[in-house]
Amino acid sequence: MSINTTIIITNYNKGKFLSRCIRSCIKQSVNFYEIIVVNDASTDNSREIIEGFGNKVIPIYLKKNVGVAEASNIGIKKALGSFIIRVDADDYINENTLLFMSEILLANLDIGFVYSDHFVVNDREEKINRVQLNTIDKLYRHGAGIMFRKSNLEAIGLYNTDFINAEDHDLLTRYLKNFDGYYLKLPLYRYREVKNSLSKQDRGKWEQKSNDKNRK
Repeated sequence: MSINTTIIITNYNKGKFLSRCIRSCIKQSVNFYEIIVVNDASTDNSREIIEGFGNKVIPIYLKKNVGVAEASNIGIKKALGSFIIRVDADDYINENTLLFMSEILLANLDIGFVYSDHFVVNDREEKINRVQLNTIDKLYRHGAGIMFRKSNLEAIGLYNTDFINAEDHDLLTRYLKNFDGYYLKLPLYRYREVKNSLSKQDRGKWEQKSNDKNRK
């Protein structure tokens, strides 16, 4: 049987959390999927961690740092799966994530993507709270953990590499113009909270750039 789903992990210096992320992807309750790890020119011990998983993952080692958008596109172009889900290197997923999401897409050709609730966790993997992605505005802020149809991503031109932040916001804005999503009311994604993140502080202006661009 051919590959059904591709998990793409983009990583830049997240060696502290990367092993946990990969292990959660390896322990999925389905077969016929692949895990692509795009190491975006990390300078920490990430490569050593990735190599420790042997043939359980497909590594891509970039020689220069290109950012999440381009690293994601590189992974998507390499992917064999009909469905694509991104997992950030410092996050992890429930063992039934691929099972539930892929079954929805397989059974409903009119659905273009599937997304679920998140548990916010701390560095000790203690659950802080549940984030319900029950509005589009909330969904825009959580681009990882969404399962897309690869053909639809290709149809809209993948991620816009001009965006060094809020690339998920821009992608979803374009995606929703053409394809409908399905909200799965289960907390399948574990989002690790990072306090005082510079990328968080910078995100607002990039979201505004996305809104301005896509209103044209």
